Amino acid sequence: MVSRIVVLICLVLLPLQAVAALSASVDRNPVLAGEFFNLTIRAEQNVKGEQPDTTALLKHFVVGPTSVRSNTSIINGQVNHTTQWQVELMARNPGDYTIPSFTVANMQSSPITVKVVAASNADSKSKDVYIETSMENNELYVQQAGVYTVKLFLANDLTEGQLGSPELENANVSQLGKQKESYEIIDGIRYLVIERNYLIQPQKSGQYTVKSPYFKGRIRDNYRTRAASAIGRDIQLTIKPIPNNISGNWLPSELVTLNEEWQPEKQSYQIGEPITRTITITALGITKEQLPEINLPSITGVRSYSDQADTNNLVRNGKVISQKVESFALMPQTPGDFTLPEVRVPWFNVITNRVEYATLPARALTVVGDPNFIQPTTTPIQTNSSPADELTIKQTAKAFEQPIYYWPLVILGYVLWLVTLFIWWLKRETNSPVNTNQDHLLTVNPLSGLQAALKENNQRSFYHQLIKLCKSHTGSADLTKLSKALNNTDFDNAVSHLQANLYAGKNHAVDLNDIYQQIKSLNKKPKGENELSQLY
Repeated sequence: MVSRIVVLICLVLLPLQAVAALSASVDRNPVLAGEFFNLTIRAEQNVKGEQPDTTALLKHFVVGPTSVRSNTSIINGQVNHTTQWQVELMARNPGDYTIPSFTVANMQSSPITVKVVAASNADSKSKDVYIETSMENNELYVQQAGVYTVKLFLANDLTEGQLGSPELENANVSQLGKQKESYEIIDGIRYLVIERNYLIQPQKSGQYTVKSPYFKGRIRDNYRTRAASAIGRDIQLTIKPIPNNISGNWLPSELVTLNEEWQPEKQSYQIGEPITRTITITALGITKEQLPEINLPSITGVRSYSDQADTNNLVRNGKVISQKVESFALMPQTPGDFTLPEVRVPWFNVITNRVEYATLPARALTVVGDPNFIQPTTTPIQTNSSPADELTIKQTAKAFEQPIYYWPLVILGYVLWLVTLFIWWLKRETNSPVNTNQDHLLTVNPLSGLQAALKENNQRSFYHQLIKLCKSHTGSADLTKLSKALNNTDFDNAVSHLQANLYAGKNHAVDLNDIYQQIKSLNKKPKGENELSQLY
């Protein structure tokens, strides 16, 4: 009796063991390379919190999203539970591939062998959807930029779809700009062509494969829609290492050029006149981030302020062109002849495989003072006679041969001059204040101009008034003379920041009142302590 009960229990448990199984299947076999097919994994029970691990499929397939569905049914009083996972797969290349077994909830499926057949070029071109990929150069140096182009051809209206990105190990891959759309007629069929360009920048040397992006979507077919998919050709790349003899900045390119513009462009400049020097570096086959900064050496007597650089990329004939534009504001401080040194940028020519240099030649800069200022001059007294003296004596003697009314006119003019001089002396004595300090450096007008600009908080007007004041009292627009007189580094820094704000696009905080008070303080110094006496 006991043995019968045991046998009955085993018979009952046997179908339960069969039910608790995991199976895997594909919707078709063989399949075409570049077309999606469905892999279904089915568990004959309710599975929660677990799903199959599909990472092993990435080696040979493009793996799409995984969907899961659970179902419960009652047949003849028996309750059945099923859990089903569906994964979309695409094989990139033809061949025989094995889909490995999967394990879920202690259940294991059997592996599946899938045969992938290549689609002929004729079949590909006659399809409603296909992809073309290309690269201008299949050999690159490490960090050299290449342009990868992908074109998606659609013969039917697209209702929805997704176009992926190319994949490359040990490389930076990014899309360049926006996609372009156009129409082409191929073998009598009108295609919508969607084109994208990608910037590929390898980081390690070796042999690599650029995996083509794939397309998956739905297209309109008469009065219904159907699924469509496509994948392009993979491209093999050879990445060459950086040569051992390279030191410093590594700039692999086919061409690097330097250009400059001057505004204004002329032979000589005045003290305090702002000059804008714009330098443009253009390179073929590198990214804008790789372009080096242009560092100009400092020159005594000429201040320099750099502006924010402007960079950009563009694609021409399958190659990337990068450009950086840098502007420098130059402010001459002292007169003289200056030489701006040569600008030199080293780069590696990937065509000739050698180091070359992009250069700007040295440039002479002539700075002159204010042409409106006239320096006082004195004529030395000559004590020794010379042939010129004899000529003067002869001319003087000849001057005595004048008409008879000449001398009365001379005497009358001399008397009038004496009278005028006497009247001026009387007015001077009357108008002169009792306590007048004749050694004050600054007059009322320049200070009032500074004060008016200070009240308006107008930096440009304040700076012009400062230059005007400097010219009127030193005969030069060189503000360093005022700086030396004050012997105050704060004044020099404030003027430097003010110039940078006006002519280099900077936004420094400048205390105009502090500058004004420092200039004003020079008036308060007694004659013996006037620090600007050395400037006269």
